[in-house]
Amino acid sequence: MSDISKPNDEAAKDYADSAKNKAEGLVGAAQKKFGEAVDSPDQQVKGTARQATAKVSEAFNDAVSGAREQVREYPLAGLAAIGTIGLLLGFILGRK
Repeated sequence: MSDISKPNDEAAKDYADSAKNKAEGLVGAAQKKFGEAVDSPDQQVKGTARQATAKVSEAFNDAVSGAREQVREYPLAGLAAIGTIGLLLGFILGRK
């Protein structure tokens, strides 16, 4: 696979993940409404949790996509950020 096709593959994956998260959010909303209709707090909570999970997943995917674009544009800054994170983890985990 050539390097030129990789961004398109990543864009397609991002789009698919976004669609999946939106669908999961809609299922959660439907489950919550069902719980309200049948007076089931359990179903309401499950629906709300499903919606929240979809929103968090969408935000995480957006952050990863943004980070990927930044590293692609500024690779040295990406290396510096990863190095800094590695140093911080080393200091935190190395302290006893």
